[in-house]
Amino acid sequence: MLLCLRLYPKGGLGELWKLIEAEKRNLFWEGVTPLFAQQMEGREYIGINLDVQKPEYILSVFLKNIATMIAVDKTKTIPLIHPMFFPLPKGHAKSLQRFQVFLRVHPEKYEEVRSKIVELEYPRDIVLTYLSFSFGDDDVILSMLARNREVLARFVSESVRRVEGVEAAEIAHVVRLVPLCPQSQLEACNSRFLCSAPAGRPSKLRNPTAYAKYRAERSKSTVIVRLFPKRGLEELWTEIEKSAPKLETKDVVPLYASQQEAKGWVAIIFETSNFEALGSTITNKLPKMLSICKTRTIPMVEPTYFLLPKKHPRNLQRYLVSIRAEPTKFHSIYSQLISYSYPSPMFLTYITYTLGDDDILLSILTDCYERIEEVTKKAFTLIDGVKSYDVSSQVRTKRLTSKRRWEEHLSHFLSSYDRMHEREFDRSFEWPEDFYERAALTGAFRHDLED
Repeated sequence: MLLCLRLYPKGGLGELWKLIEAEKRNLFWEGVTPLFAQQMEGREYIGINLDVQKPEYILSVFLKNIATMIAVDKTKTIPLIHPMFFPLPKGHAKSLQRFQVFLRVHPEKYEEVRSKIVELEYPRDIVLTYLSFSFGDDDVILSMLARNREVLARFVSESVRRVEGVEAAEIAHVVRLVPLCPQSQLEACNSRFLCSAPAGRPSKLRNPTAYAKYRAERSKSTVIVRLFPKRGLEELWTEIEKSAPKLETKDVVPLYASQQEAKGWVAIIFETSNFEALGSTITNKLPKMLSICKTRTIPMVEPTYFLLPKKHPRNLQRYLVSIRAEPTKFHSIYSQLISYSYPSPMFLTYITYTLGDDDILLSILTDCYERIEEVTKKAFTLIDGVKSYDVSSQVRTKRLTSKRRWEEHLSHFLSSYDRMHEREFDRSFEWPEDFYERAALTGAFRHDLED
């Protein structure tokens, strides 16, 4: 899968470039291939595009090493979904400058916008070389060559912005681009997504077999998809409950939905075989079934679940704690949060890296907000490397898949200690209500509920 890892330095970007250049021969490990690094005008980060076999390699291999050798203040991981590369047209203008264009797109128009941008008529001095979904700060990323910013800005304003569904566009000049692997390896990676003709002309994939192999790769991931409602959160929640069985496929499973207090979204946590499969769900299924105006996608890296002891209070409330941390301290903080002696009645139920707007997420059950506020203030502020944290109440959560599929997911990510001593824990506490039984009682057809 393709990912963009954005590194925000503690010092200047120049110093970060020196360190990347000095260490680029050491940035290769099994399962992670750095492709290139680039810096854009007005952006306080350097982006490194990676070809990764599994999302957890970002943390356990790449980030673990790069964070120790480079003074990185924060990171952000952006999945690159449904990428398309285009060859340069013959006779194109020479000495073109490289830009990236970031688009915000209405969910109902995701696929339509992608198709129409590919089909636009491009003048000789503007070339579209790459396009992909990102669903991070933006929805679609375009890489373009143009004579200058003014020429590109006019084209974006008069052509790209007029495509129905495009809500906003931002242009950034690429001031530096450095390959991090041999050119032959970079071309081999891009060839899986390479079209047969330049953008603006009738085209198809040049190597459909290679792309089919890429789509079939098994890189099991857990991903948070935040859904922002067109109308209200209550209506969106009802739509999610009604539509959940139809969202499930052999490659994409909606595990549960969650709503946080004072947040403008409902989150669905998906398990997916790879990002390409989830991308199809986001672009095709979600906009047709749900009234949403925006989506945001956050990979969960190395999620770990914990069971409750058999004897525990029944009046527990769920809270989510999001943490911003020093990249060099990620592993240390993660370990300390797991091993921390949480006072009764307080129970850690899962922890995960997110590497997006936040770095680490924890789900905690306790009896009241005052208790979790007291404990987090006392404990988390003393952990070396924790820069900030936020506590929010979970208004409601609901399992969206069958109990069997949930048990399969839970078993895969259950902590090793809980797995070894499972008899000591209460596995029935989570999701006591069988969603599929309830869905059938409320009118869902049986064939819609099959695993």
